[in-house]
Amino acid sequence: MLRPSLCLTFAILTAATLASARAARAEEPLPMVHPLYVHLPDAPEEDALRRALTEAALRYRLRPVEVVDVPAPPAPRAPDLLKTGIINAQKIAFGEALHDLDAAAGEVATTGGAGLSTDELSDLYLYRAIATAHADWNATADAPATEARTRAYADYLRAATLTPTRTLSTREIPPQALADFARAVAEVRQRPRGALSVAGSADAQVSLDAGAPMAVAGGVVFRDLVNGEHLIRVEEIGHLGWGAVVSFNQPMADVTIPPRALLGLDGATAAAHARRMGAQFALVLEPKGGPHAPVALRLIDTAGKERDAVVVTPSEAGAIDSAVMRLDETARRLAQADAQSGAPPVAPAGTAPDLAPPVLLAPPPPKAQLGEDPAAWARDHWPLLTAVGVVLLSSIVLGAAVSADR
Repeated sequence: MLRPSLCLTFAILTAATLASARAARAEEPLPMVHPLYVHLPDAPEEDALRRALTEAALRYRLRPVEVVDVPAPPAPRAPDLLKTGIINAQKIAFGEALHDLDAAAGEVATTGGAGLSTDELSDLYLYRAIATAHADWNATADAPATEARTRAYADYLRAATLTPTRTLSTREIPPQALADFARAVAEVRQRPRGALSVAGSADAQVSLDAGAPMAVAGGVVFRDLVNGEHLIRVEEIGHLGWGAVVSFNQPMADVTIPPRALLGLDGATAAAHARRMGAQFALVLEPKGGPHAPVALRLIDTAGKERDAVVVTPSEAGAIDSAVMRLDETARRLAQADAQSGAPPVAPAGTAPDLAPPVLLAPPPPKAQLGEDPAAWARDHWPLLTAVGVVLLSSIVLGAAVSADR
């Protein structure tokens, strides 16, 4: 029989070994990086891109990938302002009409007519001219010209430039407005014509005077364009829309689309997603536009600060995987440095953004099966294996000691 002292020693050794195994398992480092896949407004589904991020997150044992939708920019106000402006102009409430129509015209000048059709753009300038000239049903066509009527003629010309073949209703438009618009149409028809060339990003689309959008790839040319003021509108996935008024008065003119603000996930929101999942960093994958655009991966801490970033071409084999590996290693170095400095990231001041329920692309990394991958299974269960080994070794040593004692 074993001596009581040997039994006690064996029990204590076994308990200590199992406790150390549990402590080792508890101290296994949890994934500190929460990957976010950003979906831009109106962007097509990028299955290959999401799959590449998901596979990289599993390979490097990050947290499950969460899909975050970036909200679209606010809808244009011009359509509603135009409706109320027309109603007030028809009610002869010209002051109220000008208030709304001026606001709509100001917005249109910067958006290129977003939300409006060509006929609605023409209505905007037509009714603004009517309100400016105070052209009510008592104002005759042959009435003496006033300063307001002269000033309104510029808007009649704008309306006629957009729709030179338009026929106005005599039941809806006062006589003076009918006469002034007809004079503007006659002037526009005498103007020379030319071509307007627009160049810019291959993924952008441009529309002229609220017409059908056309791809800019290789440049687009609008021909047989009457001289006068025209509106161009540029849209591109991942970018804010852009518009401008073009004063076209030559046989050939060129317009180059300027750089525009990017749509994306702000640092504070990315940090809030990471904090909700108990991570120290958010790894944000953000497409920058259409199929020809690069992809950005950003590492953001829980204070909303960007700590590192990589821009890759997704068509290159292994580009996403390499970027994820690099940023994960950066996160670990930064976390170690922050821990040593004793200054962990602080959540940004202010109210945290409201977050929708997370949409996860993949479950947490599964544990390896013994029959499928013994080496990986051993790595996942090394604390338990170590404890069992110590217990077995202790049994052998104690057995030998007992035999020797006997």
